[in-house]
Amino acid sequence: MDDILEILREYDTVIVVDDSTSMYTENRWDEAGKALSLLAGLAERYDHDGVDLHFLNSKEYVTGAKAKAVDALFDRVKPRGGTPIGRKLDLLLRAYMNAAEATKAAGLDYAKPVNFIVLTDGEPTDSPEDVIVSIARRLDEGNFPLTQIGIQFVQVGTSSDAQDYLQSLDDTLVLTYGIRDIVDTTPAHLYNGKLTPDVLLKIAIGGINRRVDRQKAPASARMR
Repeated sequence: MDDILEILREYDTVIVVDDSTSMYTENRWDEAGKALSLLAGLAERYDHDGVDLHFLNSKEYVTGAKAKAVDALFDRVKPRGGTPIGRKLDLLLRAYMNAAEATKAAGLDYAKPVNFIVLTDGEPTDSPEDVIVSIARRLDEGNFPLTQIGIQFVQVGTSSDAQDYLQSLDDTLVLTYGIRDIVDTTPAHLYNGKLTPDVLLKIAIGGINRRVDRQKAPASARMR
């Protein structure tokens, strides 16, 4: 597992947590906190720049933070509001792409790739599809590496509608719009509430490693 996680050294890790009111249901907020803590600790081992943490509704955030600071911020935020995944991704992805394009326009070859991990319990109250398609097209038009941006959606909770929606983001955007594949999803049924090493691996790098993305059901997490 350690060898394949070495890829995280090449990426900035940005974690986005759904802090909508529905996260109070079924202990989802606690589940998200546990997943966040494990992921931040894992990323910290490989990304010495630290982890960025944002929320869908709260304006609080940290950048370049160690796992302890990430946990402390999570403990301060309380769920409220809807699920504006599209709005938050638009804000974060456009800022990143603007900087990456400026770097390229200045004649510099390298903009550090980024790995977005979104922990959410349900369907968004807006449209992240448009944002993802727009960013993927900008990546293609700028001839950026296929590994420049990865987005991993992780389902918290057991909503079948949310599961179907997130899976559609993974499976249909490439075929429908003819864009590069920058999305991976980890629906709840893959891990049945247990964050095994296989599942953490898929969450951590499934959005940036196509081989891991294709492992839709890690062996230790398949439902029997």
